[in-house]
Amino acid sequence: MHFLKKLRSLPRATTANAGNNKAVFAASNNINNISSIDNTKLLPDAVLSHILSYVCPHALDTSYKSSEESMTEDGCMLCDMRDLAHCVAACKRWKGLAQKLLYQNVRLDAVHYCELEIELSSKRKRRSFVDTTGKAIDVVQMRLLLFMKTVRESSRLANLVLSLRLPYMTREASKADLARTVSVLHHLRYVDLPAGFYSDDVSSYTLKQELMARCPDTRHMRYAHGSEGSFSRIPGSRLWENLEVLELSDLHIDETTLRQVLDSFKALKSLKMDNLKAVTDSVFASTHSLPPFPALETIILRNMPYLTATGLATHLSLPANRDPLKNLVLTQTGVLPETLHVLVSKASRLESLTLEATVDRSFPVVDVPHLSSNSVRKLHYEISSANGPYGAQPVSGSYYKYLIGSLTSRSLPALQELYVLDPHFADTLVLAPFQQLSLKDETASPTASQGLPRPLSLFAKGIDEMDWNLTQIEPASSQASVLSLPSSPSPGQRASAARPVSFHAAQLSPPWGGDARRSIVVGNGFGGFLAVPVDESRPKSSSGGGYKRQSKYDMWR
Repeated sequence: MHFLKKLRSLPRATTANAGNNKAVFAASNNINNISSIDNTKLLPDAVLSHILSYVCPHALDTSYKSSEESMTEDGCMLCDMRDLAHCVAACKRWKGLAQKLLYQNVRLDAVHYCELEIELSSKRKRRSFVDTTGKAIDVVQMRLLLFMKTVRESSRLANLVLSLRLPYMTREASKADLARTVSVLHHLRYVDLPAGFYSDDVSSYTLKQELMARCPDTRHMRYAHGSEGSFSRIPGSRLWENLEVLELSDLHIDETTLRQVLDSFKALKSLKMDNLKAVTDSVFASTHSLPPFPALETIILRNMPYLTATGLATHLSLPANRDPLKNLVLTQTGVLPETLHVLVSKASRLESLTLEATVDRSFPVVDVPHLSSNSVRKLHYEISSANGPYGAQPVSGSYYKYLIGSLTSRSLPALQELYVLDPHFADTLVLAPFQQLSLKDETASPTASQGLPRPLSLFAKGIDEMDWNLTQIEPASSQASVLSLPSSPSPGQRASAARPVSFHAAQLSPPWGGDARRSIVVGNGFGGFLAVPVDESRPKSSSGGGYKRQSKYDMWR
């Protein structure tokens, strides 16, 4: 009764208040109507799919790299995959597009690469994450089992999977589960496999049979020591006819078998040969009884002492072989630094070149042509030598002097990135035109042909160092050369150049590079040099800058 009395005693709303309430209610309805409009319905499927790819960037990773090699530098792959899974449940139209991205390139990571892992790791220590034997449950293995159950129950989702990446320990310990998984992935192109798979280990026999029978679209494969038998049976088997990347290591095979196997893979683009002792220059020779050595985009040769520049030059003498070649890696082969110019001049469309060699004698004193290429953009020239007597310069210095001659003569006009195993190479390079000038005429200025034609990112380090030191070297400007002296010194001015200042070994504040040990050497137009601060991070390995993805929020800024 007291409650009803209070209701009766409440004052009634006035006319003015009632009008205000109606206005507020109408405004709120308009806001709700505006916010309820789904603007994504106006977008084509291709545009919406592209927007969703920013949620999970690794879903577009079509490379044939392992789980460890394809990790992104920033962000958390598990969190990105979870967010994309939420997009699947957002609406019916998003479901098909987001689901295709979610199952296209699958990653099963062990941990979260964010602060969420701290919370989750403490939860995994609870009793609910322990099996009946008291052993902690393997989280990645559980994810593999759930994924296996999903693709085995839905052929539509299984047909979407193009690649499957999982950690090393998981693929080594879950071979049976992995075999049952790949048996339904008929469009699979790449999968992380255990080490025994490549050497025909008995424990991986079932997995290999399933992959050979159920996954005809495999694009990447490797054969190691122990798999000579299965490798020799490839010709005539029509196995993996769409194979694009083939890696061979420590195989005891003859050149006849090698040529026949390579001819079986008509779509082959990349070939890596590591420590194949029986392979010599004759593998490139043209004979009527054997198929020709294939034309490739990428050739990687490691520990192949019997392959020389003569054999490769024979292969590249035909336009059908040299035109497709874009990447060439030579690590501890019979190709000597003084013969490298033969290959560079023949490979007219080569973009990336790597030469890693250990030398024990100085560069030949005879005139060797410069490295000349209009297409090479990235060059790894990593020459090392044993330490000489106390106080003596290492013999590798003469090889870097030859490289400096090729750079200052502008024989490599397209070069953008250079990697050397000489921590003092940057100082030597910027001083090279002045040293040439002092040998000719001190009053003259360096000509336009004595500098770099374009900006160069120089990565240098010592043999015992882990990180690369990046120095940006700018070319001569149109008004004044970066490395130039004043043509006519004013009275009282010295007709000499100030020594270029390099900060690649200094500890600078973050705006100038910080711990990255990064510097830029820029001319000031008066013979001196200035350092310019930069913000970007340096690459982590000799392969250059790692893949840095764009934040999923950058598109809205």
